[in-house]
Amino acid sequence: MLSAELQGLKKDLLHFCVLVQAQMHKAKESLLKFDKDLGYEVVVTEQKIEACNKKIKNDCETLLSVFKPQSADLRFVLASFRIIRSLSRCADFAGWVSLYISETEHSFDKVLLNSCNMVQMFEEIDAMMYAAEQAIDKEDCSFLDTVFEKDQVIGRYRLMAMDAIAKYIQANPEQSQRCLYLFSVVMKLERVGDHLKNIAIEVMFYRDAVEHKREKKNTSVG
Repeated sequence: MLSAELQGLKKDLLHFCVLVQAQMHKAKESLLKFDKDLGYEVVVTEQKIEACNKKIKNDCETLLSVFKPQSADLRFVLASFRIIRSLSRCADFAGWVSLYISETEHSFDKVLLNSCNMVQMFEEIDAMMYAAEQAIDKEDCSFLDTVFEKDQVIGRYRLMAMDAIAKYIQANPEQSQRCLYLFSVVMKLERVGDHLKNIAIEVMFYRDAVEHKREKKNTSVG
């Protein structure tokens, strides 16, 4: 019975991953293309994100209180709690970007966006999210190498963006406020990377218990 419940939790967790990834895609497009309608769509979808988050939390609490999982099963439930928390923070970032776009009057300078490698940063985040999702779905930690590698790349892009924004402000002091907002976007993207790295660590936390249980069983049989 518990196995079926855990499979249901895993299915909901993967669905949540897809929802958040879609929010990030829309946030990217709303920022780069200055698409207010898409930005508004992200804001509206936040209610759906919150409902999904609440359902998974409630399911985790039910599993812990009613079924009292042990060992690897317990680790999976605990990891799921922390994974949805990190995913929710990623969704918050998408909503924050889109809300700004829906309320502002002017798009960002495309030259500045290119100098800050905004497209590349969003693409790295997308690759990290996909890798984390696959690791959960396939129960294979080898996918997580991508998460840690891309996190380092994002860190390098952040340093490049800081330099590009500083130079742009010097040349266009009247754009200082908007440039500071863009810098905030860069920093929050790096923070999204940190949350995705946390998710990778949680998957490893769960899978380590599974592998240990499997090794122990094989040793007992032998």
